[in-house]
Amino acid sequence: MNRTKVRRRVLACARCRKRKLSCDGKVPACTRCVDAGVECVGFDSSTQREAPRSIAGFLEMHIANLNNAGRSSAAIPSPAASHESYGKCSRADGLVDLAMQDITPKFLGVTQKRPFLSCVVKGTQLPSRRGPVGSTDLNENHPRSIMNPQTNLDSIAWKTASGLFNNYLERVITQYPIYHRNDVTAAFNSVYVPMSSSRQATSRDRYIVSIIIAISLSTAARTKQEKANALASLIVRQAMQYIPEVATNDIPGLQAILLLTQYIFLNPGMADVWLLTGLISQAVIDLGLHQELPSGANITAYQRDMRRRLFWCAWEMEIGVCCIFQYPFTLPIQPSQISVEFPVEVDDTAITQAGINIHGRVSKFTSRRICEFRLLEAEIISVMWHDKPLPQACTSVDDWKQQCVRRIEKWRTEIYESAANNTDVSFAERWKEMELYSDITVPYVLVALYRPTKAIPSPPVDQLLQAFRSTVDVAGGYCLQNDADYGRIKYVFHPCHHVFNCATVFLRILGLCQHQISELYSYEDIEDYMRRFAQCFQNISERWAAAKRCLDEYERLLIPVKQGYQEYLNQKAMQARISETPGEGLYSNNYFADQMDDTVNSFSMFNPTASSTSSDPLSAGSYSAPYDWHAEFNLDFGPEYGAIHHLDHQFSTTAPL
Repeated sequence: MNRTKVRRRVLACARCRKRKLSCDGKVPACTRCVDAGVECVGFDSSTQREAPRSIAGFLEMHIANLNNAGRSSAAIPSPAASHESYGKCSRADGLVDLAMQDITPKFLGVTQKRPFLSCVVKGTQLPSRRGPVGSTDLNENHPRSIMNPQTNLDSIAWKTASGLFNNYLERVITQYPIYHRNDVTAAFNSVYVPMSSSRQATSRDRYIVSIIIAISLSTAARTKQEKANALASLIVRQAMQYIPEVATNDIPGLQAILLLTQYIFLNPGMADVWLLTGLISQAVIDLGLHQELPSGANITAYQRDMRRRLFWCAWEMEIGVCCIFQYPFTLPIQPSQISVEFPVEVDDTAITQAGINIHGRVSKFTSRRICEFRLLEAEIISVMWHDKPLPQACTSVDDWKQQCVRRIEKWRTEIYESAANNTDVSFAERWKEMELYSDITVPYVLVALYRPTKAIPSPPVDQLLQAFRSTVDVAGGYCLQNDADYGRIKYVFHPCHHVFNCATVFLRILGLCQHQISELYSYEDIEDYMRRFAQCFQNISERWAAAKRCLDEYERLLIPVKQGYQEYLNQKAMQARISETPGEGLYSNNYFADQMDDTVNSFSMFNPTASSTSSDPLSAGSYSAPYDWHAEFNLDFGPEYGAIHHLDHQFSTTAPL
């Protein structure tokens, strides 16, 4: 009788395999190797050689070692570090280069046969209790490989796929215009409407459509958000099989990475965002996108605009991530150092190979405004944490802070005025989204300016109180964003980090300025503020499980602060007057200085490669895709639901950049 040969999943490490012992397959080291006190290495059956148990873990550990070594030695500059005029950070770039040296081409690929994304992206989780295993995911002979999917693009109903795709075109692509509208439309039609497409679907087409569907599903689901995110995660994992073909050393390869990173902001448990954005920035420099080409260059207006779009998308992603961890920047942050202009804001229907109609419908108004905020954010972080000098126009730190406040207030006013002047009904919800974003951004900037920092460890009391109130406003704004209507983009990476940073600042100031806070707020107000942070983490954890760890850490830090504040209020109630003046003993509590002074300490709590535990809400095999996505997730796509998407005939998707 014929038997189908099925390869057994190899979990055993090299040592257990050689000794023919059972191995529990734990990452980064199995129990037997830990007990024996020896290094635990994997075994690559294709080469019959030892291999790291986890490539992502190996790189992360290697970078951490280099980071520690860099504190006591000079940085080793990379070739790209010679771009001093563009604000290149040689230390940060040197760490990435050292981690990849001798095993990578210029920016893509850990080896010539293994693109770097297979090392950066966390190993996909197979439906097993024995832990994450990446070695069999791309093995087409393995029964549970992602090469043999149970959920793929072909299993998604046409109307559902069309609705999700239209949601991406109308709500998402304008914020990160990584691709031209016709590029993604051609890819979608080749997959779902092959009869109307002039070409067959390629691996790149399927990759692009898969990530787009995952992004849109995470955004559009009204109910059962956890299950929708798990299903989106499955779709992205299936798309990883195309990585060897799409992660190329050119602009299409960069676009593929940028699109994946956009999804990672919705599900950070899939990859190390900081490492991804760092490699993207290196790619931008290697491809020369950080420089504006001369006006006489042999390049069309469409090609020039696409180069600008990719630079600013990559720039915004890197700045946003580095500001969270207070890491140095790779790309320039001073406007005088950035030669690349903002791309045009007209809709892609007005941008063709024949030229750009500057009088077209303005739809990409979100991207520029977010980048303008990032410019100010990067300036604040560089001054407060990186020992950079004040701008020449500022006479003092207080003068600079006041200028920053005026700039961000002016930025918000412009957004509200533009929203009020908007006459396009289809943009009304997006302008409401931008108004809410600005209401979060302004207090966030106030926290960054007035909190204790490396440059100003002891700000004046009035500034601390301003930061204290602003932290609550940030958390409240993100709670409102979480409750936003259908179709609004709900990233979790930035909100979770921002709220956690604000929560630590809130607790620290509450412990330091008890007298002043007790004079301004009732105890009921303080308790309400405390619950607001917890509620925000709880909301985000529905879409990203790591937020639950933030909640646990926040509650751990809250206990001594709350007890100390209650004891102070009790003592105050028993005394007719306070024995010490308001400013005395302001920074006497070492607990807060040690525990909550550096937000970088929270990096390991969010880093998906730092732990072998899955951060996904549901494992890959615990949820089956529904037959009717529309009914399951209460999707509401509007009048475009199920419509065929047409290409602009003046547009050619094969033109090089």
